[in-house]
This record gives sequence, structure tokens and C-alpha cells, in this order.
Amino acid sequence: MTQYTEDGPGPAPYVDVDRPVVLRAARLLTGAYADVVTDGGVLVDDGRIAAAGPWAAVAGSVPDGVGVLDLGDVTLMPGLIDCHVHLAMDASADRVDNDFDVPDADLVCRMVHSARRLLDAGVTTARDLGCPGTLAVSVRDAIARGQVPGPRMRVANAPITVTGGHAWPMGGEADGVLEVTRQVRLRAREGADLVKIMSTGGFMTAGSKPWQARYTVEELRAAAEEAHRLNMPVTTHALGVEGIDRAARAGIDMIEHCGWVTADGTRFDPDVAARLVEADVAVCPTMNTACLPAPYFCPWDVREHLVANLRAMLDAGVTIVAGTDAGIGLVPFERYADGLDVLAEAGMSARDVLAAATERAAAAIGLSGVTGRIEPGLAADLLAVPGDPVADLSVLHRPSYVVAAGRGHRCRPHPPIDAKAHRTAERIRTLLTERSGR
Repeated sequence: MTQYTEDGPGPAPYVDVDRPVVLRAARLLTGAYADVVTDGGVLVDDGRIAAAGPWAAVAGSVPDGVGVLDLGDVTLMPGLIDCHVHLAMDASADRVDNDFDVPDADLVCRMVHSARRLLDAGVTTARDLGCPGTLAVSVRDAIARGQVPGPRMRVANAPITVTGGHAWPMGGEADGVLEVTRQVRLRAREGADLVKIMSTGGFMTAGSKPWQARYTVEELRAAAEEAHRLNMPVTTHALGVEGIDRAARAGIDMIEHCGWVTADGTRFDPDVAARLVEADVAVCPTMNTACLPAPYFCPWDVREHLVANLRAMLDAGVTIVAGTDAGIGLVPFERYADGLDVLAEAGMSARDVLAAATERAAAAIGLSGVTGRIEPGLAADLLAVPGDPVADLSVLHRPSYVVAAGRGHRCRPHPPIDAKAHRTAERIRTLLTERSGR
């Protein structure tokens, strides 16, 4: 076997779906709850995992002529999953709306750049949950063909929303059962992977009232039933308590945000949380950079209440998966691990955080037979991090190398949160609060 190392020509051009390779690492974590294997190896062939385990066992099964990429003193683990991103939004800006006032060609360039930044965070699968037209489909397919680097994408295209409702500039306005059903059928015709519907208003669309429910249970149920008939999952943006409750009653598969937002703060409702558990509705709470202690700029409520609400959902047994809403102002794609820190602060163990970011997320979005673990037959979605993530989750902030569906990528370090971001963050929170009508 030919040996390659980080000190040699570099792994990025070597790991490729066109030729098999064995990755060797000081530690191997095949799943969130698996034992850490000392001196592990993973054989990758045709974009899939062919073997994984202790180096001695894997090396014995490697065909002649297959090269070895020695990643050194790292833990090789499953690639991360971000269940909620917006590739078309400019995360580097301090915008507080979802208008898209640039040509489609410019948006596609932005989206391709954003997808690469997700790889830098160690993300190998992501869901784009709001984009004008069918641009997300084009970017998804270009990534799948290997034309541009990026994680596996699942896309919703324009979310379904009431006239003038949250994210209406993306398209997808629909009122009543018939119009909602038609919009679901359009998403299927467009080639979307899933349907997203806006159960409540949002902070980034002026006047849409984040705490107010916008669709009836009947309208939400119509969306869910038609999506399921077309073999498409359906998720919903739901910030307010009533909108969360209606989604739980309507057969929606997942709730985005689930912020328990009211007109003047937040109010966790244990009865509604129990309904989420009973209906097996997963929640992507979109914890992200805005939810860190400094700078804190999530407009839902004071930070103490935000973390307490998350902890209450965990205590109630709600299934929580990782997602960031990356793309909104000052929530960069490469800072995925910021949201994991908030999950841990709310009381999740390191193992549970890892599951929320890998295998539990894969199951929630219908990809448990594709990704989320390192085992033969699954996609070669791998991440190398320094140290042991089971003992220290902070290593997820420093990914060094990622393999997405068998294609290698050397991760670029992400910049720290600077003083300018701290100054801008409070202005963003103020603007979002004012635009919401609070």
C-alpha cells in the first residue's frame, strides 16, 4: 500500500470517488454512542464505506494497489449534518430581511461559495430550507455530479406561506387548502426533496408577527397529507406557541425553531411539548452563533429563557436535531459548532450532541440508510478533528479534513467573532425586534 500523509502532497486531491483509499487515524468513532477505537481505519471505495474498524483488521482487507491516507493524531468520525441552512442568504452581512435583490447568476455563485463553507465546518449533509425558484435544485445537482464542492443537499425551494407572510419574497404564497395543496405539487414538479410551510410569522419579514399562527390545522394537514402522498417529508417554520401546537396536530414531520415565542417574550407549554413527543415530531431548534453568550442577538427572548426552553424540551423527551439557520445575518456557515455548544449548555451530553449532529439528524430527515454513521454500505461522509469529541466537544470547532460522499476537502480555519460583530449584533437584534412589531 502507498502511504500518504498530511506532510506529503496533501489529501485533498487524493481522496476521490474515482479510486479507493484507506484513511487511517489515531482514533475512530463510528457512531455517536460507539466506543472510540484506537488506531482505526476506513476503506472508501466508489464514494461508500467498504470497511471500518481497528487498523489491523481493515488493513488486512485492503486490495493491492490501494493507497493509505494517514491523517495522524485525529479522531475520524461521521460527517456532520446541518438540518437548516439558507445558501442564498449573505451571512457575512447584517441584513435583517429575506429579500433577494441580486440576479440569479449572482445568487448561484453565493450558494456555491456557501456550500464550500459548510464543508469547512465538517458538514457533509445539509438541508436548504428557503430559496427563490429552483436555484437550490441546480446547486444540489451540481454538487452531486462533483462539478462544485459541497455537502449532500436536500432542498425545499420556496417555502409555502400566506399572502404577505414570512419569507413571501421567495415565492410560494398560498391561501386555503386548495392553494396550499397546489404549492406542494409544484415543489414535487420542481424536483424539491421536501416541503417547508410557514406555520407562523417570522422576525425577518416585517409585519408577519412571529408569535401568530398563520395557517389553520386543516391547511397544515393538507400540506402534510399531499407531501406524504408524493413521498416528500414536510417541515414547518413555527416560532409561536399556537403555530407549534397546530403543526403537532396536523401531522407535520419536523418543526424548525420551535421558539415558544409570544408577543412579549417566550412561554414554554408542556402540554404542547407532550403532543410533539406523542406525534414523534422532531425539532430543529436552530441554535447558532446568535445564541452564544457574547454576542447574543437572538430576538426571541432573553438568553436565559431561550436556554431554559431548550432544556425543557429535552426534559420532556422531544427529539432534538442540529441545525443552524446559517445564512441569516452574522450566522456564518462555517461556525456550525457554535450551535452544538448551546445544545450542550442546555444539558445534552457530549454523546447526545454528537447524535443530534449525525445519526439522529440523519434519521429525522430520512437519511439513516445513507449517512450519520461509519459502517459498510453507507456513504463515505467522514470528518477528522483533533482530540476526542466525546471527551471535549470543542474540537468540533477545529475540523481539519472532511470527506463528503467520497470526495476529500481540506478544511479552512474559520475566523473568530471580532469586535465589529459584537457592535453589529445588538443592532441586528434591535432591528429584528422592531420589524416583528413587538
